[in-house]
Amino acid sequence: MKIIAALSISILIFLSSFFALHAEVPLSGNDVQHFMNAMKPLQELGTKYDFIENSDKAMRNQNPMANQNLSDFSPMTRSLKEIKGHEAYGEFENIIRNAGFSSPQQWANVGDRVMKAYMSLKMIADITPEKIQEMKVSIEDIKKNEYLSPEIKKQLLNSMTQMMVMTTNIPKTTKADQETLKPYLAKLERLFEE
Repeated sequence: MKIIAALSISILIFLSSFFALHAEVPLSGNDVQHFMNAMKPLQELGTKYDFIENSDKAMRNQNPMANQNLSDFSPMTRSLKEIKGHEAYGEFENIIRNAGFSSPQQWANVGDRVMKAYMSLKMIADITPEKIQEMKVSIEDIKKNEYLSPEIKKQLLNSMTQMMVMTTNIPKTTKADQETLKPYLAKLERLFEE
């Protein structure tokens, strides 16, 4: 009996330490700063190798509104996959390391999280309680509209419902990352506009 009790306790300790190690730690200020450090040199690299047009298309194709949730949004991981076989990969790696990242994968992970937190903060700022109420009224109007085809109704209802869900259904990790990102928001906006 003592062996079974000891074994059970050992399993519980192992599982609790396993899950604690795998719980995602919120972004740090250093993570955000490293990401911002890499932005300008990466934009220059993109211009040098004409990545800008392709990355704009990729961002349009990976609109988080088209997904059921924000957790599927991973533009930096997608960019990393695209550049891996490119002649500019060596320069890309140098920029990432000079910015403070230990690897391109770390940059992609941090970048995806920065972008998720940034996008969700922007959506929350744009969607006020009044706008949510307006959207609910619009949804009801669309449902009752006899002039819209079933396909158009479905598209409109899906996009409006997804927007409402995304503003209220933000993952815990993204919420924590939002708090880290808030002091850097104005600087990030300026960098995105350059």
